[in-house]
Amino acid sequence: MSVRLAARRLALSVPSSAPSSQPRALLATPTTVQRRYKWSLNVFKDWGKPSSGNASSSRGSDPTISELDDPKKRQQFLERNLHGSVEDNIFQDEIETASTRTSPADADVQQQAEQKTRENMAMVTDPDPRSRICWQRKKVIQMVRSKGQLTRDEKIKMTERQLVHKSHFIPTSVKKLVMLSRQIAGKDIDDAIAQMQWSKKKMSAEVRYYLEEARDLAIAQRGMGLGKVNGEVLAKPRKIRTKEGKWVEITDPTRMYIAQSWVGRGPWRGKEIDYKGRGRMGVIQHPSTSFTILLKEEKTRIREHEEREAKKAAKGPWVHLPNRPIHGQRPYYTW
Repeated sequence: MSVRLAARRLALSVPSSAPSSQPRALLATPTTVQRRYKWSLNVFKDWGKPSSGNASSSRGSDPTISELDDPKKRQQFLERNLHGSVEDNIFQDEIETASTRTSPADADVQQQAEQKTRENMAMVTDPDPRSRICWQRKKVIQMVRSKGQLTRDEKIKMTERQLVHKSHFIPTSVKKLVMLSRQIAGKDIDDAIAQMQWSKKKMSAEVRYYLEEARDLAIAQRGMGLGKVNGEVLAKPRKIRTKEGKWVEITDPTRMYIAQSWVGRGPWRGKEIDYKGRGRMGVIQHPSTSFTILLKEEKTRIREHEEREAKKAAKGPWVHLPNRPIHGQRPYYTW
């Protein structure tokens, strides 16, 4: 490592050997070291001031100020000084040596390496190849063990679509927002938006906005709710019973409904003093709450209705005294 600049500063900072005839006051006076760096010259000091004769003569002698006065060279000067490299540093010798050693052939190789090749893109698309290979090996082992058969959850995910949408933190409390969340749970998306449109609650406008946003995202990202466009409407309306015990008539199996709706407590927005009687006081904390919904299609509700009906049919009729053998009979009472 070169110590050219450090040695020069050290030589300037060390006082020269003075004869004994000089007084002690001169010997004790520290020498001033002038440190030069990129912004040692305040080039923006006289920016915007009217020019004078002395200023024009100084600008003519100083090339830096003349560059700033010229609008065409101003941007070049700022880019060169703001984003350039520091020339006066202790590693300048090594930088110059490395630059002289670089041959034209090496420069071409370096330029080709900097291009977006497959290897360079793999560093971004596949940052951890070992973990990816382990995950793929694990999935292959699972497929071999299951003989290629899909599980029930995998089949449902392949045939049914859903979307989870969470709002930002709304300036309200959980107690107030949970009422609106319960009001729209289980309803289809259009009915829920209509409920929030005519609601007298203050936060109903915010809930309506996020419902419309979730509906648009479900249509654009997941392709939900496009049964009428694609011709997937049922020929005959079908009545099903929901988990809440309500009967619903379905004509479009891709119609979106709110399967789940819940709220979550967020950070406190601030505090306020609550003045009370007899010189007492309390603290009022202003809460914030988030709102999350889970959108699904009517295909899911039809499947759940069919599963409940099949489970009820497989269970058989209820019998008061089933005909089964009795074990562990005792000839005396157990109390």
